[in-house]
Amino acid sequence: MGEPRRSRSNPHESLRKILGDTAPKRWEKLGNLVLFPHRSTLSSDEKILKEVADVLRVNRIGIQGEIDPGLMRKSTVELILGKEGWVEHIENGITFGFDVTKVMFSSGNVSERIRIAKIDMRGEIVVDAYSGIGYYTLPMLVHSNAKFVHACEINPESIDSLRWNLNENGVQDRCTIHEGDNSETMKKLEGIADRVHLGLIPSSELSWQNAVNCLKDGCGIIHVHMNHNLKEHNLEKWVEIILDKFSKISGKKCIAINVTKVKWYAPHIRHVVVDLQVG
Repeated sequence: MGEPRRSRSNPHESLRKILGDTAPKRWEKLGNLVLFPHRSTLSSDEKILKEVADVLRVNRIGIQGEIDPGLMRKSTVELILGKEGWVEHIENGITFGFDVTKVMFSSGNVSERIRIAKIDMRGEIVVDAYSGIGYYTLPMLVHSNAKFVHACEINPESIDSLRWNLNENGVQDRCTIHEGDNSETMKKLEGIADRVHLGLIPSSELSWQNAVNCLKDGCGIIHVHMNHNLKEHNLEKWVEIILDKFSKISGKKCIAINVTKVKWYAPHIRHVVVDLQVG
């Protein structure tokens, strides 16, 4: 595809001139493709869509669908300009290649991916229980210098992208992909890990026992992603509940070494990551 023309004007103002009051106020750029939020109203006129693409310096446009609640976490993006969904998106020096119409990618989690990338994991064996296309597997390998990552994933489309991404970033020799439901694949990884990453929201609780079992001698660090409902508990109480559950599962003392507020997922619901030290 040719290089799109460059517009020097404010993109929000330019979109309003093209689309009027229906112009979306936010969007997500992935490589040379832009995604507008669910229920965004855009013209179906190709000429107008090309003007929108020109303003945002991209070649393709998609609209997000409703969030897929299924285990596969499939994409619900609809392309309205362009026919190919494959993008190569560079973030924090890492190339993520994937098809936006087949798998999900949340730019809103960039702060957490950068945080994980800054943790020193030299010499560590890590189990990434919901690896997807390598959202956290890649930062752990490229920047955290993990010795080896076992990436567990069930979605074949995500696995194809993960395999491409590992090769593209030159870390394929330090990762094994375990295909299938991690309720089964994690059982093959018992007792090998210094660290386990549980990147599933709204909850990864079904994998907590397996996560503890993966740790060497049942001791190590577990990163637990969860959706915290502020209406049910304040954050401190909620963390205490998680610690108590992990203590009962592991039979060991568990402490929270870090709590990170990633982003708002919905009104009163926040994506939070708790880093636990087990044992």
